[in-house]
Amino acid sequence: MYKKDPLEKIYRELYGHTMHLLEEHDVEVEAVAGSLMAIAMRLYKTSLSEENFNKMKEVIMDTDVEPYKKRKLH
Repeated sequence: MYKKDPLEKIYRELYGHTMHLLEEHDVEVEAVAGSLMAIAMRLYKTSLSEENFNKMKEVIMDTDVEPYKKRKLH
């Protein structure tokens, strides 16, 4: 499965580590989410042109997401 969709592997591994931080280390949701967002933004800033980085920020801000339903995040 992962060979066909490497993004799925990345997502599952990051999600698993996120849940580990929240559940095993009692880290606040906002701290974990903020850290992940900061990493993402730095990666985008590093790899995209200024124009595409600004477009990506617009996409991020304009995209509606569903909350997690299965696990309670603190």
